[in-house]
Amino acid sequence: MLEVTDSRLTQYVVHGLEESLVFGDEAFTQPEVLLEAAFTQLAFSKINYEQPYEFFHETDIGLNEVYTYAMAIFDQESSFLKQSQHIATHLHSVSGHPNIKNGDLFVGLFDNCLMGTETRKALAIVKIDEKEIFLDVKNEQNKMIVNGVDGINVRKINNAAVIVDMGPDEAPAVFMRTRKKEDVVYWQERFLKIKVADEQYEKTDLALQEVKKYILKEESFTNTEKLGLLNKTLDYFRNEEEFQVDDYIDTVFEAPDEVQRDVIVNSVKPYETIISESAIEKAEKSYKRKIKLDGNVEILVNVRDIEQVDELIEVGYDEGTGRRFYKIYFEEEV
Repeated sequence: MLEVTDSRLTQYVVHGLEESLVFGDEAFTQPEVLLEAAFTQLAFSKINYEQPYEFFHETDIGLNEVYTYAMAIFDQESSFLKQSQHIATHLHSVSGHPNIKNGDLFVGLFDNCLMGTETRKALAIVKIDEKEIFLDVKNEQNKMIVNGVDGINVRKINNAAVIVDMGPDEAPAVFMRTRKKEDVVYWQERFLKIKVADEQYEKTDLALQEVKKYILKEESFTNTEKLGLLNKTLDYFRNEEEFQVDDYIDTVFEAPDEVQRDVIVNSVKPYETIISESAIEKAEKSYKRKIKLDGNVEILVNVRDIEQVDELIEVGYDEGTGRRFYKIYFEEEV
């Protein structure tokens, strides 16, 4: 996990990515407080720090452009402006598609970033596709002045990469975000040329996402059955060392028909792997714990065993009112 609360922006520049490149010709240092806070949020917010990536190249890592330019900056900070222009040139060269918008490129070098227990330097690269109109409201000598300002929303998701200098004996850690799924090809594969550093984490995460999607969309399961199946899924991943789809189906589902089995196998077979504990921890935060009724009633269920769900919650139908009901059993109020 990268912690940037006490980080410091030491150099930054903005380049224009138009039909032709417009280079920023000066690397700025010592930004004023509000500007540094804005650039820090632009660079580091909404990055998935649980998913690290690493640079690669088919023959020679030195031929990976962004890796080479980033390492040059870490080795010699005086080369920041020149290397940032190289980064902009490379991005411009891989952006030759009508669906890829023009925009601006922010490159910033931060120090005093905390990675584990060590302070590190981090290079942030952010492609900004859109600008917005903001209202600039000022009180000047008891007179309110309002102007429209064309600017960048630092809270909005942009394509971004954070490259952390891990020292001379270790490859840099890379984290990224993309504005939309369609940007992955050009941003991750063509521009950064990075791959997942922890393949077990990625496959475990994708398997958990896919089985969750199947369980929640399957109309033959009741809401309580869905809760139970999700809890049994988490239990399976907690208790097993390796994810094998056939074993998972036989453990979690009672007598699945062939259609159900085929759907699950086809969606998660590529993700069979040694199970990653950190991916389970991530899934536990997002797995369903609520039953929603009629849009204004929610039942929060925080039990891990499907048998407990069946014991605590009873589903029925009242013929007198023509409505369904849930009956909940408990020992005492807390």
